[in-house]
Parts: sequence; C-alpha cells; structure tokens
Amino acid sequence: MEPRFWKFLILTLLFLLLSFGSCAENVPERIDFEKGLIFFEQWVHIAGEPGSPYLCIDFPTYRLNREEGTLVSLVGAFGRGEGKIDPETVNLIVGEGVSLSGRAGTGASSGLKGVTSFPFTVNYQMLVIKGMEEDGSLRIERLDDQLLFFEFSFPNPLPSGVLVLKPGKQLTYSTTQNVSPGGERQKLTLTVTLESLFLERAKCQNAAARQ
Repeated sequence: MEPRFWKFLILTLLFLLLSFGSCAENVPERIDFEKGLIFFEQWVHIAGEPGSPYLCIDFPTYRLNREEGTLVSLVGAFGRGEGKIDPETVNLIVGEGVSLSGRAGTGASSGLKGVTSFPFTVNYQMLVIKGMEEDGSLRIERLDDQLLFFEFSFPNPLPSGVLVLKPGKQLTYSTTQNVSPGGERQKLTLTVTLESLFLERAKCQNAAARQ
C-alpha cells in the first residue's frame, strides 16, 4: 500500500482515540465515603407560556456550586442534633426543589434532607430511592403515576422500572399538560432533572460558616 494510505490510517486512528478519551467522564471507580458523600437532587421546573405569573412561591434554601463542589445551606440545615443534617455521618443528602416560570408562576422552593435508611421517598411521591451501592450508585424507582404540584397535575414522566444513577450522571424527563388554573386554559411543561454528585464532607456548610 502507498505511504499516503498508511499516514491517513494512522491519523484516523489517532483522532478516534483522542475523541474517545475526551468523552470519557472523570468519575472515580471507588467512592471514598470517609472523605465525601453522595448528593442527589430532584429538581422540577414548571414552565408556562409568556405572560403574567399565576403563582408566586418562596425561595431556595440551599445553593449548589457544581464547579467548586460546594453545597451551602441558607437556613442552617447542617449541624448536630434533632432536625439537623450532619455531613460528617450521613452518606447521602437529598435536595428537592421546584421552580416556576412564564404564566405558570415565578420563584423557587427547595430543601435538604439527610438519608440514613432505605427505601427513601422524595417529595411529591415522584420516586423512591431503593438503596445505594458501594460505588455510590443509586437505585431509583418511579412511584405515583400522577403528580400534583400546587394546583397543577401532571403524569409522572419517569419511566417504569428501576433506574441506576451513578455519581456524576444526570437524567432529564419532561411532559406537557393542558391545565386550567383560575379558569384560564394554558399549556404547561414539567421538566424533572435527577442528578447525583460526589461532594467532600467539608464542603457541605451553612451559609454563616462561609462568611
């Protein structure tokens, strides 16, 4: 074969190898629970068409910075004692949030929970966390077929069966529904994002501790 063919073949193989390497995710094969924990977030966004908001809800109670790997409670949820989440002892923290936009409404509401046993059911009966594996993978199963958010009713967009969510992974599902809040018919889209992250325990702090 001609040298030009071999040169082309080598360059092609090199390109494929580099492309594969760039797509590989930097996820540890083994989770070091002595150093960190798993943060699972279920975030629901309900979007309406442009127009005056129908509902106005509260504000988020925590802030997640994915680049810095920090989880900050704005209401002092972290600590020891009754009603607190101790980042030094729990291996799983769950964040649950809802946000509205467009004619659906405005604002966001969220909260944190520390998980010490399974199964664990999240808010709105959307799903249950059946358990967590040694590598930090979460086994998730859909619950109710119909979901109620404020005055809005939607079919559960999650697929049936058990989902496995590994650290560093994100799953997104959506559904659209025609509703008539306040007697005015409109189309709303519900999007739920499920995400799992590995966070260092020391980076789960209350807002006051970071000032």
